[in-house]
Amino acid sequence: MDRAAPHSVTIRLAESSDRDAWIRLRDALWPGTPDDHRSEVDAFLSRPSPRDACFLAVAPDGAVIGFAEARLREYADGCVTSPVGYLEGIWVEPDHRRTRVGEALVAAVEGWARSRGCTEMASDRALDNEASGRFHEAAGFEEVERAVLYRKTLDPGALD
Repeated sequence: MDRAAPHSVTIRLAESSDRDAWIRLRDALWPGTPDDHRSEVDAFLSRPSPRDACFLAVAPDGAVIGFAEARLREYADGCVTSPVGYLEGIWVEPDHRRTRVGEALVAAVEGWARSRGCTEMASDRALDNEASGRFHEAAGFEEVERAVLYRKTLDPGALD
């Protein structure tokens, strides 16, 4: 599934030969967990699932300049249908932002979700990532909820 994007950028599904570029972009979006990125990308490439997709934005010179990962979820906050197409993550290299590459990646994810019977899309962002909020709203998403999540480490020696 190739789609023409602005400035001759091509949007296509990730392939095995894209492994290193995809990991590099994941590291940029979600820093601090490179081992997880390698194992998750390898798992995706070795055992593709119809419930997951990764679209890449490829410049005319072959450089991978952005990605969008998507998943089918049974439920998403604010949605009333199932399954829901979920934009798990999206990243465009800073030099290529504001050129509609992100918009083209979202459009590819939307088409993928529609082809799997979805009538709704969902996504999320960190509360303090206002740039992501502006991007999501410009891409047609509407905010449905805000949350602060908590975790606590349990002491394995403290049994009831």
